[in-house]
Amino acid sequence: MKGTGKSYTVKNWFATKIANEAKMNISACDVFAIIKETDKAVYALLSIGHGHCKTTWIPKSALVEREIHANPFEEAHYETYIASDYKEALNNFRTFWAEFC
Repeated sequence: MKGTGKSYTVKNWFATKIANEAKMNISACDVFAIIKETDKAVYALLSIGHGHCKTTWIPKSALVEREIHANPFEEAHYETYIASDYKEALNNFRTFWAEFC
């Protein structure tokens, strides 16, 4: 898997929008994989909680870059992957969560 070397999440206002669209309380809104990119937005698969995902366009202004921590006592942020298509992103997401279930 080719990664970005960075971890991305979204700003609170965008996470609230995603929670409302999903009609659920979400525990996270991390960018798991970027599928497409334009000058102003990315089409990405979001991890919105334990084993739940949503794919949507995200304005680049709503992205928040996070450090990938090696320290186990700090909040962990995992690398955001670059996927060639939706199917690859979804397979990677399922494989990732299968390790925790």
